[in-house]
Amino acid sequence: MLTSDLIPAPVRIRQQILSAADRPLEHGVTFPPGAYTDHEHYKFEIENILQREWLSVGHVSQIPHRGDYFNLELLGEPMVVVRGKDDVVRVLSRVCAHRGADVNPTEYGRPAKGNARFLICPYHFWSYDLDGRCKGAPEMHKADGFSRKDIGLPEFRTEVWNGFIFVTFASEIAPVGELYGKLGEKLAEYQLDKLEVVAEMEWDCPFNWKVMVENFAEGYHHLGAHSKTLEPMFPARSCWSEAENPSYTAAHLPLAPKWADAVREGRSEVRSFVDIPTVSPEHQLEWSAFVGFPSFLLLTVADRIIWHRVLPDGPDRVKLVTALLVSAESRKLPDFEQKLAGELDRLKRIQTEDIEVCVAVQKGMNSSRFQGGRLSHLERPIWHFQRYIARKIREALTSTRRTEVGARSYEPACEATA
Repeated sequence: MLTSDLIPAPVRIRQQILSAADRPLEHGVTFPPGAYTDHEHYKFEIENILQREWLSVGHVSQIPHRGDYFNLELLGEPMVVVRGKDDVVRVLSRVCAHRGADVNPTEYGRPAKGNARFLICPYHFWSYDLDGRCKGAPEMHKADGFSRKDIGLPEFRTEVWNGFIFVTFASEIAPVGELYGKLGEKLAEYQLDKLEVVAEMEWDCPFNWKVMVENFAEGYHHLGAHSKTLEPMFPARSCWSEAENPSYTAAHLPLAPKWADAVREGRSEVRSFVDIPTVSPEHQLEWSAFVGFPSFLLLTVADRIIWHRVLPDGPDRVKLVTALLVSAESRKLPDFEQKLAGELDRLKRIQTEDIEVCVAVQKGMNSSRFQGGRLSHLERPIWHFQRYIARKIREALTSTRRTEVGARSYEPACEATA
């Protein structure tokens, strides 16, 4: 029988992940450090989780007009998100069918977003329509059997759900609306498809994508990371999480009495923009952090939405885009630009606090002295995320008949009452 030292690292990491996820929350532990650092495990996640799920990459308000586009690098694939001349939103490959050049390289001054009638490769001026069809291939008339009709920019499977643009590498998975059915019901009151992205902040972060997801999901870290920003408004001990759902987790952050009273009295200490009119009175007194598995991160507020686009870029790197969405009515406020500047300043401060602790966590994952720790009851969303990851691992091992970690069917654990 193999000792643990003889078991290959990726196999041992998966064993440890499954063991952690099988524990009830009151005995919960963190994932092993290798889950955040090992290159082979990261490759396994790309192939068996991230490429086989829906990933949020944009919002329709970012490409409102026909011909609008923006570049995207997703799991090593150069893509372009574009609204076609037929008004259909698509995600296309940016790899030219001729010699494989990027049709919109930005390294030397080309804009990463804008409006265009065609996509034109700078190498030999091959051109493509906004639905990917090849429209022009200069000096190819002597290539025997060549036809523009046979080639184009490949299209990735794309769906728009509640205004957000999702893409997947998988052809067989269920539609976004089916996957996120219950989540959609909870988000309906925020009218996400009617909101507009008014600002974005980009971050190149030296930590694993799961570190970001786990940090976003729970309110326990308000105590430390946000002791002067969020903790006074949303005390960690008051945060609570919903019961387990296979496709998402939700943490609710109730306002402290002082701040809740300000909302009831209509004072502007908490609100900067026009409230979304359909948000319930109950949800006007809290913020909520939703994670649609694997990486759709949405913070809901009565007058705005904060969305994080998570783009894994290696076992220890993630490109993060923090976007602020508000209603069209908010943009009509006479002092909108001033309010927006103030909110972005606060958002940047809070995001910087998050990034600081996420960097610290990643540093710890590389230490030989850290082997894992215990979870608090306030970290229930992390436990939900762990169990999602474990299910995806078991699905992958079952489908490929890999039995080295004793794959077994998923059986929901009993949760202790919060």
